[in-house]
Amino acid sequence: MNDFNKDIAPDEGHKKIQKNFASTYIKPLLDGRLFSGENSQKELPFMAFLLFLIILFISNTFWAQGTVRKIDKYKQEVKELRIKSISIKAKLMDNTRQTQIADKVKNLGLQESLTPPKKIFIDKKSK
Repeated sequence: MNDFNKDIAPDEGHKKIQKNFASTYIKPLLDGRLFSGENSQKELPFMAFLLFLIILFISNTFWAQGTVRKIDKYKQEVKELRIKSISIKAKLMDNTRQTQIADKVKNLGLQESLTPPKKIFIDKKSK
């Protein structure tokens, strides 16, 4: 029935144990065998890669924190400028009212006209 495994003895199938990433690198790293064994020079590229990743992670964290600080600073600056803009608009609205302008030009000898302006119409056909 089982023709596929006919030639293999029962003990031979279990002899080959595949080494995965954890058993190859993580376990020796935690045990200390990775640095103390005679194969430590073989693991030097892996250790350099880990060091590179650690440095990259730390620098990325510092860069992100700096960016967050800049964003907070610019948000505060925009908030202050918005408040300043609103106060300047309010002052401008107050200074351009008709009564305020009339008070300011009294010193120049000008007076407010009491007669409303008139429109002048020119007939284009008469030319």
